Amino acid sequence: MVWMVTVVLLFLSSQTLCTNPALKVRVTQNALDYGRQVGMQVLQEELKKINIPDQRGRARRLRYQISRIHIRTFNIARSTMAFSPGTGMKLSLDNVFIAVRGNWRMKYRFIRDSGSFHVSVNSLSVSELIRMSSDQTGRPAVKSAGCRANVGRVRIKLRGGASWLYNLFRRPLERRFRSLLNRQVCLLTYIVTANIDRIAEIDYSLVNPPVVTRNFMDLDFKGEFYNIGRHQEPPFTAGPLSFPEQTNHMMYLAVSEFFFNSAAFVYHRAGALQINITDSMIPESFPIRLSTSTFGGFIPQLKELYPEMLMLMKIRSLKPPVLRMTPDSITIAVTGAADTFAILPNSSLAPLFVLNLDVSVSATPSLSGDKLTGSLEIKRCYLLFATKIAVLPKINALLAKGYPLPSLDRLSFVNPAIKVKEKFLMIATDIKYRL
Repeated sequence: MVWMVTVVLLFLSSQTLCTNPALKVRVTQNALDYGRQVGMQVLQEELKKINIPDQRGRARRLRYQISRIHIRTFNIARSTMAFSPGTGMKLSLDNVFIAVRGNWRMKYRFIRDSGSFHVSVNSLSVSELIRMSSDQTGRPAVKSAGCRANVGRVRIKLRGGASWLYNLFRRPLERRFRSLLNRQVCLLTYIVTANIDRIAEIDYSLVNPPVVTRNFMDLDFKGEFYNIGRHQEPPFTAGPLSFPEQTNHMMYLAVSEFFFNSAAFVYHRAGALQINITDSMIPESFPIRLSTSTFGGFIPQLKELYPEMLMLMKIRSLKPPVLRMTPDSITIAVTGAADTFAILPNSSLAPLFVLNLDVSVSATPSLSGDKLTGSLEIKRCYLLFATKIAVLPKINALLAKGYPLPSLDRLSFVNPAIKVKEKFLMIATDIKYRL
């Protein structure tokens, strides 16, 4: 119950094997403590919605049925949740009080009677060992490695009907409730995944077993982009990732260069890294126009062959862009080409020339909700006016939409701090679950 909320806050996704993860997540004891607190609040509300099945039985010649069973009160005096090294997590609930109400109906020979009942359960304790593993598809799964529930005292008060019949089936009902609670208190749960657009999807799969210590748990996710419906590995691999020994925040994420470069490989391979630029995309106040008149100053033949004509420029990548991270710096190198055309009076295109492009871009990462976003700034480009005015705003608009990190609906990062390290991006954050 409580652990369902905590675990769902922390783990996600699917699986394939690779040497190193592109995304590493560390969950600390602070996250478990927060998840336990939130779980208590959620549990209070969710238990009130549980539909407990009707129960039937008999005691001697007495037949009875209890129905419309619902939990009215649920209080936990003490709860703890901690990492269990080598396994997962251990949850303990102590001195739990539960109040249940419902209706009863009975038949004794020719006598029928009915009324309502109130059940109080005192000194209920639960100890659950939760193992983090993966299912047959490779998705992370949360499994019970052992659960022990001890129902202390159960008392039933019956109202309505003939009082002299109460004691005939009060004790059988108390035994049935005790047995029902012992069976229902121990539960399991499982987790889900993430996706992007019509071109790419991200494989957030565990590539190594979780590493669990007394203070934290590390999860290694593949973190690789693929073309939808066609998985092809890029001609490079992910490097090793490691965390500094920090546990002050609830969660730490390390995102490697491979994460971004696999995205560049996928979008280049899909032919998505291209854009058409026309003169209408350049502000009117800008002195350089995309026309044969402007470029005729550099290539005089243009004015003679195609006088006073607008031009079309098709910019495309020649190979996947390459992102590099060094401490406090991110640069992206792009090699491309600009195919230029004159737009003839009948709207057909006449090829003019090809410009090779060598672009160097600096990137600034940021977080928006559970998505990794960013913006670019051109450092060097031979066709600066076109890329800066027409291309860069479109790219930044796409980057602003962000790439989803492993997360869950209603879970958000709180006060995240981003630091660029050697070959990876470090995110330290707390988390918040919206009730």
